[in-house]
Amino acid sequence: MAVGVVGSYGVVALAWSHLRPISARFSLAATALDVAAITVLVTLSGGAFSQVRLTYFLVPVAVAFRFRPLLTALAGASTVAAYIAQSYAHEAAHEPGADRFILVQAGFLALLALASVLLSAVLERRTARITELAEVRRRLIADSLVAEERQRQALAEALHDSTIQNLLSARHDLEEASEACRHEALGRADAAIAGAVAQLREAIFELHPYVLEQAGLVPALRSVAGRAARQGGFMLRLELADGPRYPHQALLLSGARELLANVVRHARAENVSVRLFEWGREAMLEIADDGIGFDRACLPAKLADGHIGLHSQLERIESVGGSLEIRSAPGEGTSVQIRVPRAAANGRLRA
Repeated sequence: MAVGVVGSYGVVALAWSHLRPISARFSLAATALDVAAITVLVTLSGGAFSQVRLTYFLVPVAVAFRFRPLLTALAGASTVAAYIAQSYAHEAAHEPGADRFILVQAGFLALLALASVLLSAVLERRTARITELAEVRRRLIADSLVAEERQRQALAEALHDSTIQNLLSARHDLEEASEACRHEALGRADAAIAGAVAQLREAIFELHPYVLEQAGLVPALRSVAGRAARQGGFMLRLELADGPRYPHQALLLSGARELLANVVRHARAENVSVRLFEWGREAMLEIADDGIGFDRACLPAKLADGHIGLHSQLERIESVGGSLEIRSAPGEGTSVQIRVPRAAANGRLRA
């Protein structure tokens, strides 16, 4: 009966740990129940001399990887106390040599508990250091993104205020010259300048889409997606939830621009959908196409060959605690989902 109860507890605890997030409170309660379950099994199978007693040695080591040194010490002390208490409560404690055996086993268990405390302290220091380095990395990436955005804006303004204005002035002079002297070369020069101005305006929009600042993320996405659809010749479906100001708007727009550019260059898609919505405390951007797709196992090789656009977007998304998930297969199209939270977390790339 008791063995069945303990076994059922083990199955339930294992299933719970896989299906639900593990909190500190659950871990503490589970550790206490583990010690109690081991104690029951040891008592039923021979007390201090039971081979099941060796299971006690797993508890301090397992706790060291989860808790701080103080809690690890508490768990180790509780394990030693539980072993000694059940050993002397069992009738096997009256056998010859039992006292010596129990004390030796308790000593080994205490030494392991002490080693587990030291291990927990080392892990805590390393975790703190890793957390510190991750925060420094996040700040550096964030600063680099701000600097890049400022450079893009400055370049866009310089192109608009000087280069385009000079070209427009030259075009005006050509128009005046063509009125005085009709010549085909003047017409071709005027058309060339008009084309150059149009291309520069496209480049300026790519560098710094002013519509994002003036109208928000939804109109900017609509504009970027429309341009991509004209370039790629695909049908576009937009599902853009226009609500409160989205977090990290520039980052979401940059990600959409990179992903749509990949669709134009590589996907050979006929239909592309762009979805933007909020889910809980996250903003979610999803771009899906019905193109040729690709083998996700090729992503590391593409990165090694210098295709760093997607990886660059991942770095940016990670810097704010977001995630980028890719679903694709040859002949089955591609779907990429970007999530950015309002609060920082650990970013990840899933493919």
